[in-house]
Amino acid sequence: MQNRLVALALMSVALTFAAQAQSLKFYGNAPTDPLAVTLLEKEQALMGAVLHRDAAAFSGSLTSDFVFINYDGHHNPKGELFGEGELKEYSIYEPQTLVLDDGAVVFSYNAIVRQAPSDDEQHIPRYQHVTTIWVKQGTDWKEKFHQTAALQVGS
Repeated sequence: MQNRLVALALMSVALTFAAQAQSLKFYGNAPTDPLAVTLLEKEQALMGAVLHRDAAAFSGSLTSDFVFINYDGHHNPKGELFGEGELKEYSIYEPQTLVLDDGAVVFSYNAIVRQAPSDDEQHIPRYQHVTTIWVKQGTDWKEKFHQTAALQVGS
């Protein structure tokens, strides 16, 4: 019985450290516009699904014809948003919205990305500018397009 309690305590500590190793943050002033707030929450949930490798939540946030353009300009299948390296931290700041019509919105922001090193030695830009397009399907917003670009900080 004592061994089970010790094992349970060790597992709890390990899970706590694993949860702290992956984080989703927002910096700056939170938007006040209801649509911007909704899209920020949706984007945070989507990137949270990537952080926690939750494929069901991830796929449920996307349209069936979702397009992902990576920072290197390559068009990747939506499953590759999980990537080779494990995403450790994703921080969003300076979100902006541009309403195209009642059912389509461009949502863009800057991000700070920290990823575990991968075997292919691919350099992932730490600072990125992200542009997304969200479309309304019924009463819910789904992401249709996601593009990242390296952000030149300080220039």
